[in-house]
Amino acid sequence: MQSEVPQRPPLEIVEQESLWIVEDYHKGARTGDTYATHDTQLTALRDAKSKMEANRHPCLVRWDSPRSVGGLYWNPLFEILTVRRDDLIGAWSVVPEAGTCAMTIEPTRKAAADRAKQLQRRYDFKHLRVYRGRGESYEERDHRFLRHNITRSGVRFNPDAVADVPEPERPDEPEPLDETPTEEPANPSDVGMVGPASPSQLGASVPDVTQVEFTDADGAIHRYSTPWNGGTQAQILTVSRKYATEDGVAGAFDDAFERWQAHDGRPNVATIHESGTDPTSWVAYRVGSHTLADVGTELPARTRIDVLGDIADAAQAVGGPSTPLCGLVPKNVHLLEADGDRRATVSNWGVEWAVRDAVGLAHQGPFLAPEQRDGRVAATSDVYQLGALAYWLLCERQPPESPSPATRDMPKPIQDISARIKPHLSEALAADPDERPDSVETFYRSLVSTM
Repeated sequence: MQSEVPQRPPLEIVEQESLWIVEDYHKGARTGDTYATHDTQLTALRDAKSKMEANRHPCLVRWDSPRSVGGLYWNPLFEILTVRRDDLIGAWSVVPEAGTCAMTIEPTRKAAADRAKQLQRRYDFKHLRVYRGRGESYEERDHRFLRHNITRSGVRFNPDAVADVPEPERPDEPEPLDETPTEEPANPSDVGMVGPASPSQLGASVPDVTQVEFTDADGAIHRYSTPWNGGTQAQILTVSRKYATEDGVAGAFDDAFERWQAHDGRPNVATIHESGTDPTSWVAYRVGSHTLADVGTELPARTRIDVLGDIADAAQAVGGPSTPLCGLVPKNVHLLEADGDRRATVSNWGVEWAVRDAVGLAHQGPFLAPEQRDGRVAATSDVYQLGALAYWLLCERQPPESPSPATRDMPKPIQDISARIKPHLSEALAADPDERPDSVETFYRSLVSTM
């Protein structure tokens, strides 16, 4: 039965002497089988993603340095491995969620879970979900890459810590399934998990539930993508039911949501369609066919500058000196096109950050200001975030891990963008909030002045 799933290694992208190399994963050591070389990281990433899906490799690791992983991408076929009770055969089956054939069948839940852990490691499934009886609650175990937080900003990744050590076929003392993820609070509620609420459970007016896609069902906030009325696209943001009843969560969601809702009529603020609180807090809002995360580095230089202006306008509308903001990250910027016109809208507005803060989860990511990673928001946190977005769009590099980058250490900007932007980027990315420009508008005007 296991032959239904190909056993191929993950892929990795490694930089060597100004070339980006696509090869079999070998801890970034340049000793794996090489498939292709590219002049830019972007073309290497496109090629590697295509190869990953065409040849059914489980995942792709993008190295930014010999000890730092900048991105981790999973093949949809290897997203989830499930253990469920099959009443037709009176046993427990281990089946990839994206497949139909069981990889193994065991007489008891414990035996199936132990075997599934071995298969998760051998075939590199992102998540293992062991369901409880016939219900929809489950225990979840992440892939070792995720358990070691290898893409977390500032983490120096030790590849040997996740080395592919062979496991015995039937270990005498199997590792407990319910090990606590490193970023989450260690308490009993972490072990028992429930599945994400469906749009129908939320009461959202989704035209066709069969076209709803779960785009992010991990962490404190879940996301769904769905067609909406009038041929538009929407996204639904909802608190994970795992955390919905914890103290402070509903209030944290509401505070950020109400600030967003008060300004959703502005051109560059994502339009809210519906919202609710049952069975957990949620909001449905309009999005485009792409986010900045999808196509940001494929846009023409002038368009990238215009998008930064749209983000600055949105931040200026929602916030201001008296309202510190966060949430300005690529996945929250949506590109809408109509009648030949393109504009960017911003969503979320700190909803996810506030909920994570309320439940005690770590704040991470290269687009966060240093104070945000420490659980605080300053009056110029949005300036830092816009600076990080500008750095990524105009230099095509991930924002620096350490704030206050020296101008001389910055990469060369893309074609048609002047190197005179470097001092302005450095100022926006200052570690001290008081040393940044006083507003996103001021920072954006300084960028435009170099054009």
